[in-house]
Amino acid sequence: MQRRNEILGLFRLLAMMRRIETVLVILAIAFYAWFLHRLGVASVLSYVRMVGWGLGVTIALESVSRVFNALGWRVTVAEVPRELSFVRMFQARIAGEAVDYVTPSAQLGGQFVTALMVRRRLKMAIGLATVIVAALAEALGQIGFISIAMLLSMRFAARFHELLWPIIGGMTLAIGLAGAFFAVQLRSPFSWLWNAAAKLDLPQLANPEIKDAAADADAILSEFYLQHRGRFAASCLCYLVSWSMGPIEIYILLRLLHQPAEFHTVLLIEALGQLVEKATFMIPGKLVSQEGGKALILSLLGYPAEIGFVIGFLRRIKEMVWVLFGIAALLEHRFIEERGKSVTQSEAESASYRFDRAVARGK
Repeated sequence: MQRRNEILGLFRLLAMMRRIETVLVILAIAFYAWFLHRLGVASVLSYVRMVGWGLGVTIALESVSRVFNALGWRVTVAEVPRELSFVRMFQARIAGEAVDYVTPSAQLGGQFVTALMVRRRLKMAIGLATVIVAALAEALGQIGFISIAMLLSMRFAARFHELLWPIIGGMTLAIGLAGAFFAVQLRSPFSWLWNAAAKLDLPQLANPEIKDAAADADAILSEFYLQHRGRFAASCLCYLVSWSMGPIEIYILLRLLHQPAEFHTVLLIEALGQLVEKATFMIPGKLVSQEGGKALILSLLGYPAEIGFVIGFLRRIKEMVWVLFGIAALLEHRFIEERGKSVTQSEAESASYRFDRAVARGK
């Protein structure tokens, strides 16, 4: 009876979370539609045409950020298997990011997809542990970038003092989320998840190998922070470089839109934008933080609101291109995996058939 109540409670919690996410998505879409109607579709499209070839430049620039993201994960793996190439890790990483972008998973669902895509070349326990470590390094790299950007821009941005309290609130939230994430990692999270999922009596989870992999991943997590602090620092640095590509993109877009673009201003725009994204991380697709957030930030800094909306819209186009790249990598992985299973099964059946024939002839 107690076990049944625990299962029902878990289902109720999941259902409540799903309803909250649905309401947030509906509100975000309504806000997006209202903002687009207010600015005018024709006006937005005219700005997009003004940027022209610059959109291709931002898409190419994003590849630098994605490479450093993959590097940030790779350096957390103490012994990279020879058969696990950087290209394969890059594909797994962008596939996971694509899943994070389109699902309200609080940027965790994609981490499991990333680990699953390399499980034939990297032990599942190591893959799970390292992608979670890399997720924390990414959060700390982001906090580091925001802190540096604020320090470099606070003396020059005319309206910085008016945004001081929202900045403090955003930084407090970002640090708090990172601290909570680290605390969770020290409490055997994978074993806890396995135990919670096992209460659902799913046959797929009855395999003792899954339980062992969860326990191994927890042990690897604890060991990593004690013995591989240099690797963790290197991972944070990789993600810091990755986040630093954002201001360059803002600068390019502002110049192509014939708007003033000073160094300290683009730093502040990107830092504030990341704080808004952090505050709305539960909403998939950045439905609030992208166009609406950029419009709000740029209008506070003296730019026309439509410029901020257009910059956010152009970023969305760039991100959707990379989402397509990630989905393509995921589909390719599944196709190759299914084909490999089919070949293995055919070979096994052929070997069994030859064995039976040999036994028959022997008789």
